[in-house]
Amino acid sequence: MISLISRAFAHTLPSMRLFTALTLPPPIRQRLEEIQTIFRPLPHLQSGVSWTRPENLHVTLKFLGDIEDQHLANLTTGLGKIEVPPMTFTVSRFLCLPHHGPARVLAAALSGDIAPLARLFAQIDATVRPLGVRREARDYKPHISLARFKNPSNRHTSQVLARVIDPFLLPTAPFSIESFELFESKLTPEGPVYRNISSFPGCPPLTLRQ
Repeated sequence: MISLISRAFAHTLPSMRLFTALTLPPPIRQRLEEIQTIFRPLPHLQSGVSWTRPENLHVTLKFLGDIEDQHLANLTTGLGKIEVPPMTFTVSRFLCLPHHGPARVLAAALSGDIAPLARLFAQIDATVRPLGVRREARDYKPHISLARFKNPSNRHTSQVLARVIDPFLLPTAPFSIESFELFESKLTPEGPVYRNISSFPGCPPLTLRQ
């Protein structure tokens, strides 16, 4: 009986829905917002599409899920021990996820220092595992979600969207990143709201390269 009560109590402990991510410098975010504006009236993108709000555009590193508040201090301490090398990227091309069949997400891929970014992801993956966060089964593919399709269909495949999307809207200017962030995600009827919990390693995270 006591064990059942303990398990029930554990499920009621305060928690936060967390993820780690790279934030984008304002000029890059502004360029992606311009692209979203260009895309909105295009065939197959006029309805049934949920566009990512510009302030929410980011590169997800690791989705952690619900983490109890009591573990937050250990989590931030562990993440703070990870060294983040200076990395340079461009937002290089559009892609649909998944690649085959009806797409659920319209995204933009990163090019540049992908190898050190993958190592950063692996370090985060290992750091959060003691908290019960599952290890990723798939290879890490960094991207920025521009929109999600509410009802995926054959109108939203890579082949169909390639005929209406101008690939020459990308790449963006190069930009540098020297940190990553821990965010809380709160789900609302109007869409997710993100709150920055902490930045690692805590230096100014982003500068736009000239």
